[in-house]
Amino acid sequence: MFSLIRSGAVALFLALLLALAAACGDDGDDGGAPFITLTDGKSRSVTLEAAPQVIASLSPAATEILFAIGAGDQVAAVDKFSNYPPEAATRQQLDAFEPSVEAIAGAQPDLVFVVYDPGNLVDGLTNAGLTVFFLETPTSVEGVLDQIRMLGQATGHTQEAEELVTTIEQGIDDIEEKLADVQEGPSLFHEVDNQLYTVAPASFVGSLYAILKVQNIAAGSDQAFPQLSQEAIIEADPEVIILGDAAGGESADTVKARPGWGSISAVTNDRIYVIDPDIVSRPGPRLVDALKTLAQMLYPERFE
Repeated sequence: MFSLIRSGAVALFLALLLALAAACGDDGDDGGAPFITLTDGKSRSVTLEAAPQVIASLSPAATEILFAIGAGDQVAAVDKFSNYPPEAATRQQLDAFEPSVEAIAGAQPDLVFVVYDPGNLVDGLTNAGLTVFFLETPTSVEGVLDQIRMLGQATGHTQEAEELVTTIEQGIDDIEEKLADVQEGPSLFHEVDNQLYTVAPASFVGSLYAILKVQNIAAGSDQAFPQLSQEAIIEADPEVIILGDAAGGESADTVKARPGWGSISAVTNDRIYVIDPDIVSRPGPRLVDALKTLAQMLYPERFE
């Protein structure tokens, strides 16, 4: 009788083991579920089967974000304008403006971030079997913070991304606190290039100036980067001129030499400043650095 009971117990034990093994097999199938599914800037649903380990970033701003959230070791290739942080220069260099599907595929990435789609690059890379995520360029500070969070989710660095967002928000709060009693800041013309393209509130740079309470002389434009005439700039009489085109040869001296510009307040009061366009124009983790740099130019008495 005992032997029968023991035999029955053994049989029951074996049955339980088989059931457990089957359950583990089911868990294994569940464990094969995608790492994450996100919607990109083209409203495409992009599924990542696992956290990407070989990333190609064809965006300088995205490259900066990836390194800032701790995903730098996953970045294998970058576009040739990704010059920050310095470690980015050690990665394989790719051309984002005249891209080659073959060159990008040659990096063997398991995820490609792009912000520019010439010649249907996204379709070409997708047809080559690559996973592609199109990043829409943020037009506001909040848009940058959202993109940082998204890149954190896409790369397995959600917590680091949230920590970076918190740090940025604290930096913005500190600047806003110093400007709390400012009702109206100085009027401004920000020169993107010597063809007199500028930044309007609808742009990322314009959103920085909104935080700094400046009177942007391009505020009436519904374009992100409108082109102004010399006459319109002279008539607006900006108190501050900020040049983002020093690499093109522009300087305080060249501005002062422009016909008719001698009467502009920024010229007569020597308030013409040069800024590194990489810092101020990239919608990325250095936006607080950009705000601080601009604030020192706009409010030297408050930001020494």
